Amino acid sequence: MQRIKESGEALKNRQFRNFWIGRVISSLGSTAAPVAIAFAALDAGGGPQWLGLLLALNVAPQVLLLLAGGVLGDRVSRDRVMVVCNLVSGIVQGGIALLLILGRAELWMLAASVLLLGSASAFFQPASQGSIAQLVPANQRVAANAVLRLPLNVARVLGPALGGILVAVFGPGWALAFNSATFLISLFFLAAIKLPAPMPSKDSAFASFKAGFSHFKARRWYMVMVAQSAVTVLMWLVGFQLFGPVISEQSMGGAAAWGLISGGFAAGLVGGSLVAVSVRPQRVGLTVSLCLATQSLPLAALALNLPLWAVIVCVVAAGVALDISIVSWSAFFQEQIPQQLQSRLSSISTFGQLLPVPLGYLAFGLLAGVVQQSLLVGIMAGVLLLAALTPLLLPSVRSLRLGTAADELTELEDAAA
Repeated sequence: MQRIKESGEALKNRQFRNFWIGRVISSLGSTAAPVAIAFAALDAGGGPQWLGLLLALNVAPQVLLLLAGGVLGDRVSRDRVMVVCNLVSGIVQGGIALLLILGRAELWMLAASVLLLGSASAFFQPASQGSIAQLVPANQRVAANAVLRLPLNVARVLGPALGGILVAVFGPGWALAFNSATFLISLFFLAAIKLPAPMPSKDSAFASFKAGFSHFKARRWYMVMVAQSAVTVLMWLVGFQLFGPVISEQSMGGAAAWGLISGGFAAGLVGGSLVAVSVRPQRVGLTVSLCLATQSLPLAALALNLPLWAVIVCVVAAGVALDISIVSWSAFFQEQIPQQLQSRLSSISTFGQLLPVPLGYLAFGLLAGVVQQSLLVGIMAGVLLLAALTPLLLPSVRSLRLGTAADELTELEDAAA
């Protein structure tokens, strides 16, 4: 009951409530947009190659510009960064929506819009991540993260379905117009947030990045956890998103079965948010590592060709555990990292997670031509499990707790060195 009360207290905070409403509204439109973009590309004559290119153009600027976004988020007011990014996204989506509705959109225009949207996201995400610690007091951050994750995960379930309905009834242009409207409506709520501006810096942007990277290297526990997530994210994305549909097509009934599996994972994420609202694990290092380890379960189930119901049970459990780990880690990050560094360090973390993904897709895609796919996924399950649990060998990771003073963590690391 105390955790639920803290969630309510967080939403009573006008600043956080505006942030929450803005994020939820834009998320609903953003999760509907990929369906519209895919069908817009197909309607314009693009095939699978174009769909792959559009996916790459969305991810590439997020990888390339994330570090710059982190520096910017620590040098200017984060609310301004979020407002400008939503304004750009709303205008871009509105423009391509109008062209689609008028029947004048071409594939290169879709590609340009996706590239711009990915670029805006690279600046929005670090600013958003760094804002929560400025919006709510320390004792409400776990609840605030959980109460934010819950509707965002619901949007992940409802958004694609809504996008499909809008495309089927009105066409891709109107679905993207809906996304544009959500960006612009969200903008007004984000504009109502007034965050304190950081102290003016005489350092160059590159010097600011170097300072942030120095702080990153000085926290060995943080470096270890970023390395952990880099491996687990890669194994999960390749094993589940790349090979999951293929294995489903070969042995589980195809698209219908994969839809149930994907829906189970999304439902697990929602369930994890509900658990995180009422439960606050104190041992963050242990919680994150054990929760990430559960992501090996769906991969193992796919590799062993278990029945569909067993795979669904595994993905639901993995979704619940993953969201608990995200909420716990987000609150710990906001507690341990000084506010003036949070955008830079969160961008370094995300950069580390995303950097190996494109190469991983390529490498494992090539291996699939010479190695049995179920064997590859089984190996990925083992690597993921090992990567998730290995950090627990370090005392500094096992000692990560909510409420631990930063200098106490430093002493633990020095003692273990």
